Amino acid sequence: MLASGGTYIGQLAVMKAVPNSLELSRVGFIVSKKVGGAVERNRAKRILRESLRTTGLKQGWDIVFIARAKAATVKCAEMERVVKHLLGKAQILSKANEKTSSKTD
Repeated sequence: MLASGGTYIGQLAVMKAVPNSLELSRVGFIVSKKVGGAVERNRAKRILRESLRTTGLKQGWDIVFIARAKAATVKCAEMERVVKHLLGKAQILSKANEKTSSKTD
């Protein structure tokens, strides 16, 4: 997965995406110890999860988000902006959310 597929780089996270043959999308999160201790790493994962939950994405993708060091210190709204930007670059953002994403760029 990490070796193949498209890579999209953002300020707070890196996203890797590969199409799959399923009717659903699968998402994984990687947060290294460079981000901080267990509390900071878990906070970064929660922020990523929440920002992805509020953002619609197309079906049929395997996606991995790799958090960068600043990911644990930002507000959820900032992470949501970055996630929408990355999904928009990969053209994985659902049609309903593409319009709101272009307004924030």
